[in-house]
Amino acid sequence: MLLTIIFVLSVLVTIFYCFSGLVPPNFIGGLAVFGVFIGSYVGFVIVALLLFVLFFLIFEKKNPKCMVKHWLLNLFANALYNNILRVKVVVTGLENLPKDNNFVIFCNHIEASDPMYIKQVYKKYPVSFVSKEVLFKHFPVKNILYGIGCIPISPFADRSAAKSIFDSIDVVKSGQPMGIFPEGRRTYSNDIIEFKPGAFKVPMKAKADISPVAVFNMHEIYRKGRILPAKVRLAVLPLLRYDDYKDMDTVTIAQKVYAIILKQMNAFKALEKE
Repeated sequence: MLLTIIFVLSVLVTIFYCFSGLVPPNFIGGLAVFGVFIGSYVGFVIVALLLFVLFFLIFEKKNPKCMVKHWLLNLFANALYNNILRVKVVVTGLENLPKDNNFVIFCNHIEASDPMYIKQVYKKYPVSFVSKEVLFKHFPVKNILYGIGCIPISPFADRSAAKSIFDSIDVVKSGQPMGIFPEGRRTYSNDIIEFKPGAFKVPMKAKADISPVAVFNMHEIYRKGRILPAKVRLAVLPLLRYDDYKDMDTVTIAQKVYAIILKQMNAFKALEKE
């Protein structure tokens, strides 16, 4: 959508230039028209990026549940991760999307861009994420992450990591859904590793539902030498209600959600072989 708007604006500027009487004759004129179009397109892209960053700088500390923030982020994510990187996302299970904001997403983690694809599927919800602490050290990424309510977490099982879990519980209790990658790191493959039980304290303490998600082939997006568009898959799996797991411990919950996502990953692998 964003790139379409920029393209239309660039065409309008080019048409205006064509009728301005400033176009040189012959071949030079053709090059000039083409140059005006390219220049306009690049200029509008730069302006859009600057306005995007400026918006989050101004409104970073405002309500992280504000849907304007999430809509704007999804708009730019779609332009970058879908259109520019030429990614086709096959989404299944939309009927399993939650009916309210009282939920936590748990997903396997393949690539750094996984959250952006999840957010586009959960576009009607102000989803934030528990994110790597290192990301909050870089401008303007930190402003965007803080702006939508993301929580930084240390890679070490220390007091700081425990605080992040408690902060995440408070965020979910406040009515903002969160996304968590319980593997604790990226796998860069379609194989999933053991889930960390501590992550499941968030939905348990917040008395929230669990929305399992499986992402597949995300590492193909960044494969060197890729020419054709990358086809990736994302499945929204049936909701695990709080009442259905409230009497379990976090280890059991982690194993249950792991099994749900693993089953879907195996189904994806079988589908790829057909």
